[in-house]
This record gives sequence, C-alpha cells and structure tokens, in this order.
Amino acid sequence: MKRHGKFLKLTGAVLIFLSTLLAFGWFVWLAPVRHIYSIDWIKSHSHRALWEEAQKSVGRIGVTHDVGIEIGEWGDKACATWIIKHIKPGQNIASCESSHLGEALADITNHQLEQNTETWLAWWQTNQNKTQVEWIREGFAERGLVLRDPLTTNNIINLLVLSHPATNSPIYTNIPVYLHGSLRMNAFRWLRDSDLSPWNIRDAISGVQNEASYQDQSQLSIALIDYAEWYGQNWDGPGKLALRKDFDTPFYFEHVFAKMHWLACFAIPVLALIGIILLRRPISK
Repeated sequence: MKRHGKFLKLTGAVLIFLSTLLAFGWFVWLAPVRHIYSIDWIKSHSHRALWEEAQKSVGRIGVTHDVGIEIGEWGDKACATWIIKHIKPGQNIASCESSHLGEALADITNHQLEQNTETWLAWWQTNQNKTQVEWIREGFAERGLVLRDPLTTNNIINLLVLSHPATNSPIYTNIPVYLHGSLRMNAFRWLRDSDLSPWNIRDAISGVQNEASYQDQSQLSIALIDYAEWYGQNWDGPGKLALRKDFDTPFYFEHVFAKMHWLACFAIPVLALIGIILLRRPISK
C-alpha cells in the first residue's frame, strides 16, 4: 500500500507538470497561431497586430496556410529571401499544401511567373540584389505600364483600372486568373504609398472623367470606389513601400482552434486538480 501511495503521488506530480506544460504551450507558445485563426481576434485588432502575430507564428511552427497569404500581402524583401531559401527544385508552391508560397512571391515582387520553383529560382539569380520597389516597378513596366515619379494622370488611371480582376486591361494578358489579385494589390499600394488618397485621386482624374465616355466614367468611378474601400482597410497597415522620403516602415481554421481552445481550458485545470488530489492523498502504511 505504501508503494501504491508513492506511485499515486508521483502520478499527481506528473499530471501537474503536464498541465503546466500544456498551459504554457497553448496559452503562451501557440498564442500567435490561435490569434491568426480567430475571426473575433482579427476583427478587434489592426493589420499591423495581425502581421506581428503571423511573423511570431512563422518563428514557432513555420508557415501555415493563412500565414502564407499574409506574407504575400505584407511581406518585404526579407520575406522573399526566406521563401527562396526554403523552396527546392521540383517543389509544388502553388497549392494550399505549400501555404501558397508561389502566390506570396508574386505578391511581394509583382512578377506573376509560372508557379514552379525552377522559374522562381532562376528569376532570383538575376534579381536578388534589387529592392522590392524596383521589383514592383519593373513588374508593371514589363507589362507595358511605366510608372513615373510623380505618377502621371495616365499612370493613376491605369493603376485604378486594375481594380477589377475581370478587366479587359492588356496588362492582365497571359496571367492566370488566380494571380490577377497580385497586380491589383500592388497597383493599390503603389497609389497609397505615393501618398494618393481616394480624395486626391478623385481630384487628379476629375478632368479626364468629364471628357471620357459614359462607359469609361462608370468604370473609373467603380475603380475609385474599390480603391477607397481597400484604402480604408489598409491606409496605415503593414507592407508599405518606401516611395516617399518621409516613409516610416513600421506575417480559416477558426472552428478547429475554437474547439481546441475550449478543450484546453477544460483539460488543463482538470489534470492539475487530479494531480493536486493525488499529491495530497495520504500514503497508507
């Protein structure tokens, strides 16, 4: 009986240790992962906060599906370098299983290349010493859109036209539909980081709008509304480009994580309580 009592106390100590370890792992170590997969958390935090949590998540468990998307939206040259170092020839980088790393590279660089590692590794050999701004500018130039500094009225209009993935803009020629969003995002953030708010753009293109056909006026108005909606969500978010001298640089499985969260909230105190009971149990002589 004495040996049995010691075994129970040892079991109790182990349960308390395990509950402490689980509590640390779930509530501290995996906190960034839980946050980026929680709709409620995302709704109550800024894009900057979400990006910070995504970067922490990468450092703790690697790149997951949603983090791969966020890397594309807000990542910089360092993120592109990280992706290139972690992909291998022959690897599929266009699927959910690969966390959409191919699409992330397209977003970061504004180059909508074939979604295979060989193409990207070859591109990297030639372009790795350029800045992200140079990548994005050249990505537009290679599709016939040469951006001036400051942007001309035609530049502004051409960037706005990219707001619709289904547009007939020749810039979209030979680009897979799933990569159209990459051009759209880079067009919008180039406008934003050129210090052009929707109100500035409205004033800049007002003369052109008045002279345009009804169809063109309608298209520009819709494009401006799309940009205003995007701008409202991203005007002070992460992923800003150094286009201005005063630039100040600041990474859904929700239902699964929600169930795991409540399971952890229940299991951890239960394990700890059982452990305490076993430890306090007197040893029979």
